[in-house]
Amino acid sequence: MDFSKLLKSFKELFNQNEYRTFFAPGRINLIGEHTDYNGGHVFPGAITKGTYALGRKREDKKLECTR
Repeated sequence: MDFSKLLKSFKELFNQNEYRTFFAPGRINLIGEHTDYNGGHVFPGAITKGTYALGRKREDKKLECTR
């Protein structure tokens, strides 16, 4: 992920320099894809690929999302 591109797009879209950064890591299951809810063994793990997001607080308490 090229974070500089994400930051540049955020600044262009919202004309803001104040922001917070968020990251949610991806997940893999090495064994047991659908066995965990049936009492089976699983081996999940986080990976470095994931979802990145930037956000800022609005005064009007509305939410605006852009891809």
